[in-house]
Amino acid sequence: MQKNSICVIIILIFPPLFAQEFYFGCDLSYVNQMEDCGAIFKEKGQPKDVYQIFADHGTNLVRARLWIDPSWWQSPLEQPEGVKLFYNDLEDVKKTLQRARAAGMKTMLGFHYSDFWADPGRQLIPKRWQVAAYDTNALKDSIYVYTRSVLIELDSLGLMPDFVKVGNENNSGVMNHIAKEGDYNPITTISETWERHAVLFNAAIKAVRDVGATASVNPEIVVHFAGELTTHEWFIQNLLDHGVTDFDIYGFSYYYAWHKGSIPLLEETIHELVTKFPDYEIMVVETGYLWSTENYDSLINIVTVPDPNYLPVSPEKQLEYMVDYTKAVMRGGGMGVIFWEPAWVTTPCRTPWGQGSSHDHLAFFDPINTNFLENGAGNWPNPSHYKDLIKTKEIEVK
Repeated sequence: MQKNSICVIIILIFPPLFAQEFYFGCDLSYVNQMEDCGAIFKEKGQPKDVYQIFADHGTNLVRARLWIDPSWWQSPLEQPEGVKLFYNDLEDVKKTLQRARAAGMKTMLGFHYSDFWADPGRQLIPKRWQVAAYDTNALKDSIYVYTRSVLIELDSLGLMPDFVKVGNENNSGVMNHIAKEGDYNPITTISETWERHAVLFNAAIKAVRDVGATASVNPEIVVHFAGELTTHEWFIQNLLDHGVTDFDIYGFSYYYAWHKGSIPLLEETIHELVTKFPDYEIMVVETGYLWSTENYDSLINIVTVPDPNYLPVSPEKQLEYMVDYTKAVMRGGGMGVIFWEPAWVTTPCRTPWGQGSSHDHLAFFDPINTNFLENGAGNWPNPSHYKDLIKTKEIEVK
């Protein structure tokens, strides 16, 4: 007797231009400190775990920065009672990774290989390694041992990150500047040679590979540069020419306020990088965009220039900008976008430059009540914005 056929309609949803999961990331490195400083994050007026707020609105990746020893510049800052002496050290990073994982998000650990923010103009060698500043072999050993020990410890706690970023905006190299005692402004450049920088990059990369080979998670390795969109082909080729080849993702920073390229140029740039360097994924690992031109505290705002195609500045335009930006990355073939510090809200805490937040006008929370802005870019990861990049297919199974 012939059995009746059973027809099942399966809906397959897949992005037509990229095979892997697309990452909607947020750097939440400031969150733990903001809460210690008195911030109470809310949604619809009710207090709620801030990591869960991000996860519930579609964020699926959390980035955390790691400094080696920030105590020498953080401890002297006069902070409110109850605030720890310093943050973004390994103990603080453990808390960030654990909370992100608990909310169901993947994680990216960013090694700055510095005690302070590393960026294109400032790659300060850690104080503890300054004695070996001109000894590349000693630094190579130090960066390897340090990276390996951090990852082994994280893995032992079930906190091995999904992505490891070896450095931060390394345009000028790795651990390449020295500051005077007690200062964070570079006064000496150690080396201009990429032969030296390549040795240090490869030591860090080898440490990640060695630990990942037997760890619970084998992280993908990210390198990170910043600059105008026309510079990134040079940065990748420069790495390859100097023997830095064993990474998975080329990540870059792109803010309109500093890099001035348009969203169409962003798409074109990513497409060209994906085409020319097919062995590597491309990700925007840092960006940000304003929803207000006002400053809500005494600390100067650092992102102040809006894209003229997205005026007037408002939460709605912030959302529109980030959606269009992300669509451009998707169409270009990129694998993700990370928004920098959307929970850096205004509090009584101090930075080296003053009290408050430089991102109160970018954060996804209003500066008065720390309530999630439903009409702002906090909703940028919502899949409903990307229906034009999603295809559905029906399959009949008998």
